[in-house]
Amino acid sequence: MQTGPRLAIDYGTACIRAVLTWPDRPWSALVVDGTAEPSSAVHIGKDGVITAGAAAWRLAEADPGGFVAAPLAEGIGTVKVRGRVVDVVDLVTAGLRPIVDEAVRIAGALPVDVRMSVPAGWDPARRTWLRQAAYQAGLGRPQLVEAPVAAVLSIEGGTGPDPGAGRFVLVCDIGATVEVSVVRSDPGGTEVLATIADPDVGGNAVDDRLVTMLLKTDSGAAEGAGAVLRAASPGTVVVLRTGKEAVSRQPAVTVPLPAPGAAVVLSTTLVERAAEPVLARVAELASEVLRAAALEPADLAAVYAVGAVAAMPAVPQVLEQRLGVPVRVATLPGAAVVLGVAEAEGAAAPESEPAPAVPKLTVLRTCGLLLPGLVSVALFGHFVFTTRGATASSWGELAIAGVLALVLCLAAGPWIGAALARDAGLRGRWDAAGQVSAGLLTGDAFGVTVAALYAVAAGLYLVVPFAEPLQWALLPVLPAALLAAAVAVLVRRRLSPPVFVEFPLVATLILSVGSLLFALTVRESFPAGAENWGAVVCRVGGALIGVGIALLLFRIRVLQGITAVVLGVFGFFIADPRAVGVFGVGLGLAVAVWWGQRLLALVRA
Repeated sequence: MQTGPRLAIDYGTACIRAVLTWPDRPWSALVVDGTAEPSSAVHIGKDGVITAGAAAWRLAEADPGGFVAAPLAEGIGTVKVRGRVVDVVDLVTAGLRPIVDEAVRIAGALPVDVRMSVPAGWDPARRTWLRQAAYQAGLGRPQLVEAPVAAVLSIEGGTGPDPGAGRFVLVCDIGATVEVSVVRSDPGGTEVLATIADPDVGGNAVDDRLVTMLLKTDSGAAEGAGAVLRAASPGTVVVLRTGKEAVSRQPAVTVPLPAPGAAVVLSTTLVERAAEPVLARVAELASEVLRAAALEPADLAAVYAVGAVAAMPAVPQVLEQRLGVPVRVATLPGAAVVLGVAEAEGAAAPESEPAPAVPKLTVLRTCGLLLPGLVSVALFGHFVFTTRGATASSWGELAIAGVLALVLCLAAGPWIGAALARDAGLRGRWDAAGQVSAGLLTGDAFGVTVAALYAVAAGLYLVVPFAEPLQWALLPVLPAALLAAAVAVLVRRRLSPPVFVEFPLVATLILSVGSLLFALTVRESFPAGAENWGAVVCRVGGALIGVGIALLLFRIRVLQGITAVVLGVFGFFIADPRAVGVFGVGLGLAVAVWWGQRLLALVRA
């Protein structure tokens, strides 16, 4: 049940349609650039600035080299414009941003419930790509509704086929391109049985044939003539397309051609003649998709035609002649899909994606949080309050304290994010991914701040220049801090459900205990009677640090075991006051490697 404003968007090859719906008043089309169907074309300037919509067509008149008429037709990778490689997702994003601005202007704020149409033939990768473009445009994570399902919902009043009837419906979506689909509805729900798309058939193909006929070129040069006209005068293409759609409602219109051409009369007969081979191909696609679904025309409960070209009277005639069954054209064929997207109650997106449950504070997790913090404070106090604090060989103790402080703060990220989400002043600022990311970034900032404060306090207490303590406190933690920040940003931008990134607890405990034993007992000489025990404890601490580092470097158990033995033995034998700095830097690098592995895993996922 709709409770607030809802934004529905149909991003097409030629234009974008968007409507706002409310539970207590009629739907409202979003008007951008003075039209409810703003162009999806974009223009890339020499400085790299992307301009969308009508302004892109105007810029293309003087600078056709930067014009991209249909970003959706360029695939999901990159496009090369004027020697510059541009991500297609950025072009789509530029076209969607005016829609976002207009929706915010009308509704006062962007609706929580946002959904978009998607071609039924798109695979998961392309659907994720479309969500990414929507996310970059400020639409959050919209729910996707398949275009043929939306068309059925629109034509049949928002209810769709009777779920208990087991009906088959053929949907011919004829816009700038064509997608023909068979939709089945049964007690289990509505689904697309089969779909066939052809980007070379539809309104664009009709435009090219009209150009051929109006410019008196050879029939074999249709595509070339269309390309020449688009490059020479993109604005004329808009006029031509508008005239083509106008003859669906009146017998003839006058269309100006680029100089030195004169204005011509565009009639219904001329447009239908240009559309004959295109519509014949649409009828062939209809037969092909029925064969793919193992159906006959007699099995169909209905045939629906939607899309801007479906307004032509010849469309239902051609389809009925080929299929032998009645064809129903949507009342507003160009807006049928977007209206169906708005009416798809069953596809409504949740108001907010629930954040992952904060991990329970078990005894192990509590120790994993408290122990590195306590050890960090203990090492810092030991560093500044002992006579060794001012010697060069002991600065590594400050590095270990800073790294453990960062580990603690990053480990507390889930609880920090949950606290931010509950704060009355911040509530609603983040979705689930935002909460996870905000907690991780905040913890990261806390960790670096604590390390910097350690350095400043040490410099003040020991009366030394700040450069050396800052160098030892910050440099070992910066690689890990930067990688953790990158992980947080990627979690925020990803479209899959967010998960908490939890630092390994066992490694944390081992490193904390090892650091405490090593730092508090490493010294040149021990009191009488404690030489043997002091040396053993120091070397055990060094060995534990080596084992903890091994657990961070590898995820495979066998490699962890082998490396733990090697580094543990190595740490045991190099436990010496001169190696404190080595242990501090090594610990910082190990933590950085662990966060780097998490970042790589997120990038590859």
